[in-house]
Amino acid sequence: MEQEDELQIRTLVEILARYAEARDAVQTLEAAARAWLEAGFDDPEEVSAWLDARCFTATAAQALERAGLTPEQAALRTSAGARPYQDTIGFKFLRGDLSLDEARRIATSEFWNS
Repeated sequence: MEQEDELQIRTLVEILARYAEARDAVQTLEAAARAWLEAGFDDPEEVSAWLDARCFTATAAQALERAGLTPEQAALRTSAGARPYQDTIGFKFLRGDLSLDEARRIATSEFWNS
């Protein structure tokens, strides 16, 4: 089991290393990889999807997921929120510029209007 955990950590470290913002958000990539695993994200493709959505921390991804959002929804771009710039739902939530309620509303609106 421990060997499997180490393999998962190494895999996630390799994925996280590709995202500068993910590297900037943590002390070490290994600590970040462990945080993703502890938050229940053990699928490298799912972690990549959250990172592609510019949601660079496991805690932010976990909060969005618990609120019912998928990485694909978190990747939607918006200008809504506390500060007027355009970025993904995931990034704006991570930065504190978008609440969970706003994120849910935007994702739901996009779904019904598509």
